[in-house]
Amino acid sequence: MNDHDALLHAIGEHPEEDTPRLMFADWLEENGQPERADFVRNQIELTRRELTAAERHQLVKKNVYYLTNWVPHWKAQLPRIDGIEWGDFNRGLIEEVQAADDRSVIQHADAIFRVPGIHVLRLRRLRRAQALAEVPQLARLRALKMVSAGAHEDGLGILLASPHLGQLVVLDLHGNRIDNVVSVNIAGGWFQNLTELWLGSNRVGNRGARALASSPYMTQLRLLDLQDNPIDHAACSTLRSRFWSKVKL
Repeated sequence: MNDHDALLHAIGEHPEEDTPRLMFADWLEENGQPERADFVRNQIELTRRELTAAERHQLVKKNVYYLTNWVPHWKAQLPRIDGIEWGDFNRGLIEEVQAADDRSVIQHADAIFRVPGIHVLRLRRLRRAQALAEVPQLARLRALKMVSAGAHEDGLGILLASPHLGQLVVLDLHGNRIDNVVSVNIAGGWFQNLTELWLGSNRVGNRGARALASSPYMTQLRLLDLQDNPIDHAACSTLRSRFWSKVKL
């Protein structure tokens, strides 16, 4: 593995860390891409909380310059894949990909996840759950967002049981047809690193709610959305006792 590939691998394994991205910026500068290197460093610098107003102004000004004059060129270099839309740059890299349906991901996973930084998948339609669950590149994902994806509970169960999704920290299943089975399985340890779980506007009932409230695997949750589900007052009280202000009901 050469230096370039090793850096991309490190970024993929640790998408939340700045150090691999800064090392990638050094590689870009050493290999004739100083503008791209400066863009990566500038966007990372923008995430610092202790910036003064003057410092932030200069960083924002430079960021706008790159977004206007360079980002269209860099985006044009990305693979053109039917059904795939690339997200915006964050901390110097594109982190999110939007797929019209699962076919695009299944057929083009290599090309999609070869792009450094990709770790968020926004899937608009789930139709081929088993085939998608078998895609090994899903191991790169830290966030899976399937809002109103028309997913049946059986299909969701197949996908979410994939051994490649164990690194998820954000799971958004808002507005699907989920009842207690999927929520009970999530509570049973499918995902042990979740910080955000969005289950609003589904069919999660008291059994699913109580399973989440009693789960030993929900220790890192910062947000649990269960709004617009048929959960009674007693189950809501149980959820609030466990998650306090972290739960939305």
